[in-house]
Amino acid sequence: MPPDLTPTRTRILSAALTLGAGATLRAVAQKVHLSHEAVRLQVKILRNLGYLEPPDSRFASLVLTERAKVSLGLGIPIYGQIAAGRPILAEQEPDHTTPSLDALLGVREGDFLLEVRGDSMIGIGVMNGDWVLVRPATTVTDGEVAVVLVPGDNAATLKRLYHLHDEVVLLSENPEHPRQSYSAADIQVQGRMVGRLGMVPGRASLPAKGRG
Repeated sequence: MPPDLTPTRTRILSAALTLGAGATLRAVAQKVHLSHEAVRLQVKILRNLGYLEPPDSRFASLVLTERAKVSLGLGIPIYGQIAAGRPILAEQEPDHTTPSLDALLGVREGDFLLEVRGDSMIGIGVMNGDWVLVRPATTVTDGEVAVVLVPGDNAATLKRLYHLHDEVVLLSENPEHPRQSYSAADIQVQGRMVGRLGMVPGRASLPAKGRG
């Protein structure tokens, strides 16, 4: 958090974000339990610092700037485009920011991350050390990539799942890994993969909760 964003200013920005179009000075003051005058003074400072947009009228709502959204962890700056072929000019100022990562990935309540261990799903770009976003589910459609608890190991595996009569077939996305077949009664689907985050070089590794 930037040093000029004191706890009080951060509360004001968060309240304005939550209230949206209803983020008047009075409404924000009530939400953060401060006097109208105290919030008015802080809002003036926040505008001067570039965290709030200039007002277009006397009673305008408080609107966060892109800088404020980034500072609050609501977005990541997007610096133009990068060429994978011929070089193009690298932009120095951000064009805009992403939504929060939760919004960008479409995260819903109950979703969770698993760190992948293994190379069985590299054919779809899921590499050892990547993170997969999983949506809890007890059933999946044939062909979906699922987190499945298999018998004997008491461990979850990430595989493409198919139903075949009274069997469940688990397929890898790596020809070096054979298909696996189990009785449908013996396996337990714990969720389906809905997204992937690539491994960040140099980060600390957390204990694996699943295997690839």
